[in-house]
Amino acid sequence: MRRIILALAISAIATASIFAGSAAASGPAAPGKHIVEVECAGVMLTVSVPRPEQSRGAGQLVGQKGHGIATAVSFTVTDVTAGGMVLFSESHAVGGGHAHPNQPTTQCSATVLEGPGSVLFEGHEPQGVEPNDIIRASTEVQVIRKP
Repeated sequence: MRRIILALAISAIATASIFAGSAAASGPAAPGKHIVEVECAGVMLTVSVPRPEQSRGAGQLVGQKGHGIATAVSFTVTDVTAGGMVLFSESHAVGGGHAHPNQPTTQCSATVLEGPGSVLFEGHEPQGVEPNDIIRASTEVQVIRKP
């Protein structure tokens, strides 16, 4: 169970890196980055992010100018089949929640992974989770968008 949660947390870090730090330019994903789809204020965006081992850079918009800087990140694992029962949740606010207090933020979200409990937990499902239950790992990020 701890191994699965660790893997999910690493996935969250990768997704959280969507909007952390700074970027020099916008455009296609550079080598060493991967592409993720996020929803920000009702708009789907394609973002190039550093891989987990390099997860302190900004999320760079693909195909348009701009990037984002994260100010707060939350990660949640839920059992969708059990009515959205939360199995694990973690949050982090940059600067203890005091980073960039005078800049407007945008709420962004993404599904990190989704699948049956038997696959995600490899036969070690937490109590109350059935092997066929659909488990969803998602992240929400408060982002300062920069042109």
